[in-house]
Amino acid sequence: MPDADPHQLEHAVHRTLLAGLIVSGVLLAAGLAIMLAQGHEQATQHQSFVTLLEPARQLDGRAVTTLGLLALMITPFLRVAVLLVGWTAERDWRFAGVALVVLVLLCVSLALGAR
Repeated sequence: MPDADPHQLEHAVHRTLLAGLIVSGVLLAAGLAIMLAQGHEQATQHQSFVTLLEPARQLDGRAVTTLGLLALMITPFLRVAVLLVGWTAERDWRFAGVALVVLVLLCVSLALGAR
């Protein structure tokens, strides 16, 4: 890839992290504003992602805040996935292998933690 921007992967990682931060920040701020406006107490509900979507669409502040936290927690997974794709496209097998191992470990830890 001689014509490719040498910093293309860095820019992709930057955009991924920035997007995750913006999405989570907006959701957290919106959830907090909704909870304050509706007079809700702290969020203590534990729900799955799918069961959060309907209350969030109905502007339940706790559900919106929880989605914001989930977006913030998913951002590192996305970063590693972007690096894996980028290094694979660059045929940098050593770093792609490391990224794959890290991604697998993150998924295993998530699966074990969900039990």
